[in-house]
Amino acid sequence: MKESLKLERNEPAADVLSKSIRSMGYSLESAIADVIDNSISAGAHDVQVKFPVDPSDVYIAICDNGSGMNKAELFDAMKYGSVLKGDNRSESDLGRFGMGLKSASHSQCRRLTVISKKSDMISGYVWDLDLVDEKKDWIMINLSENQVCDVRHYDYLSNKKSGTVVVWENFDFIRKETGDEYAGIVDQQNAVSDYLSLIFHRFLSKDKKDRLSIKVNNFSLIPFDPFLESHKKTTVRKEITLPIEDANGVERKITAIPYVLPFQKDLSEDDKKLSGGIENYRTKQGYYIYRNERLIVWGTWFNRHRDELSKYARVKVDIPNTLDDIWGIDIKKQSAKIPASIRQRLNRAVDDVMDVAVKKQTYRGRIAKVNDDFEYVWNRIDNRGNFVYSINRESSLFKLLESKVNEDAMPYVEMVLKEIEQNVPFQQIYVDKSQDKIDEVVSDERIAEITENAKMMVQMVMELNSSLTREEAVENVFKKEPFCKHPEIKEKV
Repeated sequence: MKESLKLERNEPAADVLSKSIRSMGYSLESAIADVIDNSISAGAHDVQVKFPVDPSDVYIAICDNGSGMNKAELFDAMKYGSVLKGDNRSESDLGRFGMGLKSASHSQCRRLTVISKKSDMISGYVWDLDLVDEKKDWIMINLSENQVCDVRHYDYLSNKKSGTVVVWENFDFIRKETGDEYAGIVDQQNAVSDYLSLIFHRFLSKDKKDRLSIKVNNFSLIPFDPFLESHKKTTVRKEITLPIEDANGVERKITAIPYVLPFQKDLSEDDKKLSGGIENYRTKQGYYIYRNERLIVWGTWFNRHRDELSKYARVKVDIPNTLDDIWGIDIKKQSAKIPASIRQRLNRAVDDVMDVAVKKQTYRGRIAKVNDDFEYVWNRIDNRGNFVYSINRESSLFKLLESKVNEDAMPYVEMVLKEIEQNVPFQQIYVDKSQDKIDEVVSDERIAEITENAKMMVQMVMELNSSLTREEAVENVFKKEPFCKHPEIKEKV
């Protein structure tokens, strides 16, 4: 007879596990956004984020007029791994694990207080990690009716039919990092406002009946628009629908809309602010992934090739929350990956938008060829009889750079190169050249440098095309600038 299994309970140590949960990598703005997700899921149309205004009273509060919770519901919502959140999750829910409220809050503070109103009753609970450490158990404070009335912004709920107030206190991480809890929080207020204006921009832009209002210390947030949809020079491509099965075999739909944004020179100051700032405009091309209209990941091509001609291309992708596991949505809702099953189809959408972006860029001028046999570092572009110069992004030297720089850094490389192109000192070069004051002597050190670079380029060419002999690879490299200017070193290579 087979021996039965002996089962034993092995509960985690509360004080130890709570420290681990606090280290999930939330920023202040992403933690606040996670709490607001709960407000939206509860049907709130008004959210107010309260930052401290008095150095002697430091806290952050997030108030909403959503459906609220009764005492039993609030007790469950305060549980790590909420049962109601896990078992009865609607398709419009922005949560996932039943962890967001607690993990986001405790990533920033040690004391979390939540009061909630439903059916004219206001209930309240407190997670105080100092108490958890003392008791070494998952012990909450159950607030009495009088204690609930003493919670900050209780008055917000007094004239509402329903709603919830979340209060954070005791910001130990910020205090240790900055030495000044109050200043450390207040200094981040603008960054939080900008983040929320982007993450929730589609909720903030809805028709009046469905629109979400978010205030930060009574300042109403204005939604950003990363696609500048109202700009007359924005190109909007046809929406693409991609069917995909979820983990249960049910067919779901993903939609993708490619956009090509206007040139930077066509933007007004208001346009720049609306897009989230000029640096984001320059560097954040790529996919914008939304889950139930909430922005999760943006400004990435997911390791797909980036180049100068696609810098204005962006693709809005909408996924339902039923595909969270397939898309790898993490608990902070700050990362996602494209499932292999739809990557090729999404890439076709990107190819479509790339084609338009290239056409928009290249109509401004054509590359004036100097010698078709050689590849140059600089392009001379004929723009209706006037010439501009740009670094050749198709050159082997640039491709080498691109292969060695990670995806996140490439937008900044592009930004630097663009500034170099825009700030070539033509006038001074002309003056110095006319006075024969430009040093054009190629030193021995420079020859040695070019020789070593050529060897590296030959090796790269051979790795990319294994069928080439070394001699053929050398011939290939010495058709490129700067090597084509120094045929005397070819034999050394």
